[in-house]
Amino acid sequence: MSMASLTLRSYRKLRRIAACDLAPASKLRYGLDLAAQSFLPFARRNSSEGTGYREYRMRGGASVVLRENSTDGKVFEEIFVEDTYTPHAKAIARNAPIILIDLGANIGLSAIALARELHPVAIVAVEPDRGAFAMLRENIRLAGLADQCAAMQAFAGVEKGFAELVDSGNGSWGMRMGAPARKGIAVMPIEEILSTGEGMAQHAANLSPSLLRTAPAGPPTTVLKCDIEGAEAHLFRHIVQWEDRVHYVILELHTEFLSVDEFHACLDASRYHWQIDGTIPAQGVLAVIGLKRLGLKAVPRNSRAASL
Repeated sequence: MSMASLTLRSYRKLRRIAACDLAPASKLRYGLDLAAQSFLPFARRNSSEGTGYREYRMRGGASVVLRENSTDGKVFEEIFVEDTYTPHAKAIARNAPIILIDLGANIGLSAIALARELHPVAIVAVEPDRGAFAMLRENIRLAGLADQCAAMQAFAGVEKGFAELVDSGNGSWGMRMGAPARKGIAVMPIEEILSTGEGMAQHAANLSPSLLRTAPAGPPTTVLKCDIEGAEAHLFRHIVQWEDRVHYVILELHTEFLSVDEFHACLDASRYHWQIDGTIPAQGVLAVIGLKRLGLKAVPRNSRAASL
């Protein structure tokens, strides 16, 4: 890469950092941390307390914590600097209380970023990796979301069971669901995960209307964020089991597990029309897209008769 390309890339990153949701002092600290990682790759870069963690403050007072020498920094950059998810969140209608379901929540940054945009009345954050799950709970607490968030250490699937946790070679942010097993990490059916979020929203409404803050009245809107390292193939092949309970999906599609053609075939098999926000590169291995559930598809008369 030429010096001019490196300079342009650095300039663009600085602009993104300047526009991100960090508080001003943390923007400066984050930029200095990035510079240290670039120019002092072998230096020990722990916090001043020597804990092995970095803490950044967001606008509004909430904080997030990242583990040193891990993939947490990449996750932070993807979500808060590259702004991967919030453009899709901005397209979501806010005419009802929102339930946020975060599958593959990692250390909680995606749930926090989406919550800052969507102001959900209930959050269910699902993460299988033990270390990431511990960080998820801490970050949810620091963000002030603990009272409205149910954190589950589990895989998201279609049938209840257990599965192995497989390291894809990409660190904590790339852990995948492996083969079914007699013991290991629990596999939580997506229908149970959705029921948890719906129950939390109902409980909040019954306990105290003030818990809904300024959320609109009416039946909740469920937003599903899904980044589960290829296991989305299983979920979308069974889309008819859960589609009527989800209004929007923010999906990281891994095309080595679910090809573009197979993905469209899953949507074709759905009982609903789905509007796609974003593009899936023809030769890309992953893409982040938004899905909005529209109306039911017309059912041919003979199909209706056959189902009676």
